[in-house]
Amino acid sequence: MRALNALFALDRLLQRVPSIIEVWFFEFLFLMATGLGVGRLLDGLGLGGCPRKPDSIDGTALGFIAFGLAMGAIVLVRVLRPKVKQVTWTPVFIAHNVAGLSHVPVPMTQATVTYQVLSSHPSYALVNLLTLPIPVVMLMGAAESGCLLNHFRQSGLVILALMAALLALRLLSWYGFRLGRDRIEAQTPPGWSQTQLEWELGWKPLLGMMGLMVACFGVVFTIAWLTM
Repeated sequence: MRALNALFALDRLLQRVPSIIEVWFFEFLFLMATGLGVGRLLDGLGLGGCPRKPDSIDGTALGFIAFGLAMGAIVLVRVLRPKVKQVTWTPVFIAHNVAGLSHVPVPMTQATVTYQVLSSHPSYALVNLLTLPIPVVMLMGAAESGCLLNHFRQSGLVILALMAALLALRLLSWYGFRLGRDRIEAQTPPGWSQTQLEWELGWKPLLGMMGLMVACFGVVFTIAWLTM
């Protein structure tokens, strides 16, 4: 019975995780595309004490920036207009070699879940911890390379600056300007406090996703360590 109760508790904890992964995915695309595009542009302009590289100011840099700004617009709408979202999510199983087709997506409708989640919350800034190692590695890799990897250095700095700006914007919009919070508080279920609403729809799914990621990496690293 205890094992069954633990399983149900895990299901309640993880059912909102897909929405948090979606938050991370859009912010990842925004940060990486904008950072790489602007970093290439700054490298072409000769920032960082390096010679100018006119070839770096091209359609590739502008394309990355344009795509990043498009993703950034989606992120900004979510941050500046937070709301309680009603989400329906259905896992999909990929069947192989069915009716002559190699891959057939089969929706698992019996496993469909419907839940509420906050479209934005200050705690969601923690999802960028999954992206943080990328700019850190860029800066570390370019530290001893002079101007050879100046593009990586500039891109890493831009990504870190965007992360900091996104964190500040989240905190200001939620705690400073209270954008959308009155509408969210009006949707608080009967018997819930505002703190419970933020915990159930904001913090809990985020911590569930982080715990799931740590568990996955832990299993991989443990297997790798045992097979060395």
